[in-house]
Amino acid sequence: MPLSELVSPGAANTNLETLITRKNNTLVIPEGLATIPCTHGIHRFAGKFIPNLPRYLLRELMPPMRTRVILDPFCGSGTTLVEAALEGKPFIGMDIDPLSVFISSAKTQLLSNNQLSTLEKFWAQHDFSKGHPEVIPAVPNINHWFTDKTLDELSSIKFRCKTLPPKLKLFSLVVFSSILRRVSNADDQTQKTYVSHTLPKTPPSPSVLFPRFLNRAIKGMREYASRLPTSPNGIVRQGDAANDIAALEFDDVITSPPYIDSIDYVYNQMLEYFWLLDELGIYSHKNYLAMRKQPMGFRTCTKNIATIFLKKYLTGAEESFETICSKIGEANPKEELTVRSFFFDYARHIEQVSAKQRKNGTYACIVGNSLIRGITVPTDDLVTRIHINAGYKLVAKYTYEIRRHYMKFPRRNNSGKIKQDYVLIFKA
Repeated sequence: MPLSELVSPGAANTNLETLITRKNNTLVIPEGLATIPCTHGIHRFAGKFIPNLPRYLLRELMPPMRTRVILDPFCGSGTTLVEAALEGKPFIGMDIDPLSVFISSAKTQLLSNNQLSTLEKFWAQHDFSKGHPEVIPAVPNINHWFTDKTLDELSSIKFRCKTLPPKLKLFSLVVFSSILRRVSNADDQTQKTYVSHTLPKTPPSPSVLFPRFLNRAIKGMREYASRLPTSPNGIVRQGDAANDIAALEFDDVITSPPYIDSIDYVYNQMLEYFWLLDELGIYSHKNYLAMRKQPMGFRTCTKNIATIFLKKYLTGAEESFETICSKIGEANPKEELTVRSFFFDYARHIEQVSAKQRKNGTYACIVGNSLIRGITVPTDDLVTRIHINAGYKLVAKYTYEIRRHYMKFPRRNNSGKIKQDYVLIFKA
């Protein structure tokens, strides 16, 4: 469908500003930024960076040609993909987390004014009191998380979502998923999904929150459509960045790999998973539990396999890496293995990327150093060493301060908030 049929005449090509400046090797990000324009605000997703950052990278540090394909192999909720679409560039998003793929697909797809009007009329006529017990998740202790009235209202929304055409169904289900934590008994101010007994919560009802969030999402989609220079040209697929790059064709990479043993996305978003088991291709609570150790940063391999592989990719940093791992291992051998496994997986990822990335490609990597058992893991230096040993050249390194943390409370003494991220720019 031509873009002219989807947006108001003359509305396209109105670019959002980056509002980021560079002072020496620091990216200066002003406070008070509006960080949820277009479809960025559809879902509150843990660990995502502000859209201004990939917007800045796409405009200032990436080759400008619109034919160059942007890959984000750890796409999360699709921030980079939305920004690539807004720059008119083709994109590929990939993530091992099916919920990430689900959300990213909804945020990057384009819905016409007619489709959005249809959606508004459809939900304006919805009867929240008509529950459908057959779609309530068959998971243990569901009433621990939701009251009976909330379950009835949520089931009414889920049931009607399933009657919509595919693109509208996807959009509605993502909006539906975005209210689940808010309407549950679970605490809103921490990543972990738990019900606080010291600070009991009185959640809003789905019948109040869903229309509000839906209207905001529709408004965001209309803005997204109005700012697109051309119809989005991209795909989002489920895949493992350490194993599944070989099938892709791309020019440049903008990505932020997961922090080591930091954000447990599958656990933290369990309520979304409970309600979307079938739609995410998981189908059972047992299968959901099996996903917990699949993402990079949480899964582990044997120490021998990791050590042998990393001898090639950490050449020049082996001694410091072994010292760090040994210190962590003295406190907790399991977490030592997690650290080794993370860099093993990242090196396998870069091995695949370097074999597939087109000539003169740029790889922009946003990482933060982790504090494990009181030991700082210099992720920026180790990631740089892996890239260099894979044939890349580090051409720039910037830092910026993380001001907006999803989690409001500091973690236990052996960990902590990551206060600074590094932007590493490599050339193939």
